[in-house]
Amino acid sequence: MSLKNSMELENLYSRKPYLRMYDLNPSKESKTLLKMARTEGEFYLETDSKAMASSISPKKQAERLVSERTIREYHLVLVLGTGNPHLLKIIDSKMREGQILLIIDENHEITAPLWEKFLFPILENTGRHLFTGENSLPLLFNYIESLPIERLTGVLFFRNPSDIQNKKEFYVSIEERISKLFSSKMSDLLTKFEFERIWVKNTVVSLLRYGDTSTKRVPIKNLENYINNIPAILVSAGPTLRSQCDFLKKIRDKVFIFSCDTSLKVLLKFGIIPDGVMTLDAQTHSFFHFMGEDLSEIPLFADMVVSPQLVRSMNFKSIVHSQTAKFQIDASGKPIREATAGSELVTQYIGNQGDIQSGGSVATSAFDVLRFLGFKKIFLMGQDLAYTGREIHSTGTHHNEKWLTLLSRKNSLEKINEVVVRKRKTRYVPSANGKEVLTDYVLDIYRHWFEESILNVDLDVKNIASGGAMIQNMENISLGEAEEIFLSTLSHNYPWKKSSPWNDESIQNLDTSSLKEIFLFELRDLENKINKYLKSEMDATELLEIVKQEIQDKTYLNSMLRKTEIYLQRHKKDLTKEREKDLFVSSVKKEIRFLKKGIMTA
Repeated sequence: MSLKNSMELENLYSRKPYLRMYDLNPSKESKTLLKMARTEGEFYLETDSKAMASSISPKKQAERLVSERTIREYHLVLVLGTGNPHLLKIIDSKMREGQILLIIDENHEITAPLWEKFLFPILENTGRHLFTGENSLPLLFNYIESLPIERLTGVLFFRNPSDIQNKKEFYVSIEERISKLFSSKMSDLLTKFEFERIWVKNTVVSLLRYGDTSTKRVPIKNLENYINNIPAILVSAGPTLRSQCDFLKKIRDKVFIFSCDTSLKVLLKFGIIPDGVMTLDAQTHSFFHFMGEDLSEIPLFADMVVSPQLVRSMNFKSIVHSQTAKFQIDASGKPIREATAGSELVTQYIGNQGDIQSGGSVATSAFDVLRFLGFKKIFLMGQDLAYTGREIHSTGTHHNEKWLTLLSRKNSLEKINEVVVRKRKTRYVPSANGKEVLTDYVLDIYRHWFEESILNVDLDVKNIASGGAMIQNMENISLGEAEEIFLSTLSHNYPWKKSSPWNDESIQNLDTSSLKEIFLFELRDLENKINKYLKSEMDATELLEIVKQEIQDKTYLNSMLRKTEIYLQRHKKDLTKEREKDLFVSSVKKEIRFLKKGIMTA
């Protein structure tokens, strides 16, 4: 019985069904062959009569490549090119059980010749995967997107030189995209470490204040696909914004203007009142974007994690609430929804407010809000994603206002900007005007989000750019070209002003006054139980297990403890059970106190 029909193969297919798309039968016309090297027992691949590894001793060549790198326990390991099959075997042997190894090759014909001797024994192991040919790339990137980043410490690439040389453009683009994906996910994780506890506290406090009658509150889900056939302009606070505002003022009655919080002051200085403003920041310093301004005609689009003090203190026309959620495909191919910490409480007590995806910045969330509202034609303005003219933001922002108070004979605006820029890890990228412009790692992540997102939506998106970074996968146009486009656009007469966020009709906000006692009772009860367990005579292992069971159904607490749990997981070998218990229990008690304080001051 051939391997293809064996029970072992069927078992492998049941665990990794995507492998069925690979043809295991060698084709007579195939130009990819497994060849014996001069050294007995060693092999290499030949493609188009060209050896993809050493034809003398490919195993020694592979050993040299592997010896140059150290595979750590929590590395995500990728092999680019399979021309030297011994490289796959050696790397696999040095990895722990369950560690992730991704084997990538541009040539889909490598599967059949390598299957029995090399690929099958490796792919039988948990965590080992194969992606060959252009058609497998969506599956590869979905898989990497779905990986739990908290279990990884870095990405390690092993490159087979002959494969890289033969198809350099393919492998370079793959490596660059995977590196960006990993950087983005790592950035998300670090953000979670820093802010998840604040997100949960803000969400709880926002729930307690949801019934406040002083400001109308509207779930964004009520506005899904509400506005059609009108162009929208998303305004960000890049350095070029000030040069674009006169044009924006001319076309005010032809577009829906949606401002990021940072750019709001710039627009108001030009007499432009936007149709909505987006904020995302959970910290109170977002106040500065709004202080001193008349906001009575502007709805605030705000995530539930936004600082409750901001929502309570400013006189917005209304508050349009949303929740940040990310939709992706997990490693098994199933769609999953990954929501911001605390979102489950919102859904439980007042219902889902509407999911908005984010790339980590206010502008990325604002873009998805426009998509959610139904806009099919979106223009980006002030979206420099670069230090155009070596400036951080457009003049007129609150940052600029703050810096004006620091000016002196020896301290100019240029010098203040330069000091900030020099602290960043910068590089030059192609500019929208055909030159080069300075950007940094964080701005690159946001630009990458726009470039990837455009590929997944059916929208007409244009970047009105008189400078700034070139954003791929959309048309980058000049102000002159934008003016030509809007010459034939008619005035829209503001049809959205009839709907709840913009009209003067009052609505009854949901009453959430009883939630304060519900949350306090739950937290006090948990605190009392933990104190009772600590006074008992149970050992550290049993106590730790019981405490974890107590908080298992409190997903908001689990999010707040993420950092501690990852630390314990990665240092499990170095910690005694007693020390592990002390660290975990003290973290639980700390977060309970943090939440109680927020609730009491709400």
